[in-house]
This record gives sequence, structure tokens and C-alpha cells, in this order.
Amino acid sequence: MTDSAPAARRLRVLIVDADHRVRDSLSGLLGLGEELEVVGRAGHPAAALELCADLAPDVVVVEPRLPDVAGGLALVAEVRARFPGTTVLVLSWPGAVTERTALTVGADGLLSKSAGPNELVDAIVSLAGAGSHRTSAEPAQGGIA
Repeated sequence: MTDSAPAARRLRVLIVDADHRVRDSLSGLLGLGEELEVVGRAGHPAAALELCADLAPDVVVVEPRLPDVAGGLALVAEVRARFPGTTVLVLSWPGAVTERTALTVGADGLLSKSAGPNELVDAIVSLAGAGSHRTSAEPAQGGIA
């Protein structure tokens, strides 16, 4: 009889980006780690909200340009309103969105798309592990730029 500890639950991640190549790349990258499981991908806000309702992801990674910055940021606010237990990470190119803007609409953090793979995984795990959502006045946690 083997006495083994139960496997840790993997964080369920939904990726939202207008570019299917980015969605595919992020999905493949995040799927390689033991901590994360990509449960869905969406290219526009309506599909993302539907997948949030159907799949109950722990974390939603959002590119704010859906198809423009306003669309993605509106999605962040909507996810926060409808699914308050879901962690939201905005993943954007430097300068496209400020941390203050992302946090004001309800994101838990902002990470640059130029961050390395380990930084992305660490940011997702760290934010999801925080257990509560920050307000816009709270600073981002380590690794989030």
C-alpha cells in the first residue's frame, strides 16, 4: 500500500487575447507547468464572459486590446463584477496600459508581455494565491510590473 499525498489542485486559467497565435502560444507555455491548467481561450469579451460562466477559471489572463484598450479594460471590470472570486491578470505591452488604470478597473495585477515565461507563471500563481483581491490603492505584488 502506497501512502502518497493527493496531487495539488492546478490553477484553472482562461486566456483572453484577440490574436489566436498569442492565445495558442500562451496556452502551450502555461500548459507545460505543473501549477497551471489552461481551461479555455477566447478572442473577444463576449466569449470570455461565457467561458468564465461555463468553466469557472481561477485566473483570467487578459490582453486589454480587444479590439482596443477600452474593450479589454471593460472586460476586466465585467469579470470583476460577475465573478468576484476570479483573479484577473492584465498582460500587455509596456506603455499600452498603466498599472494604475488596470488596478482601477479591477485587475489584480499587470504584467508586461515582454516578461519571461517563469515570470508569467510566477505572477499567475502569486496573484491567485493571494486569496483576496486588491483595491486600486494597493501596490502590485512581487514580479508584477
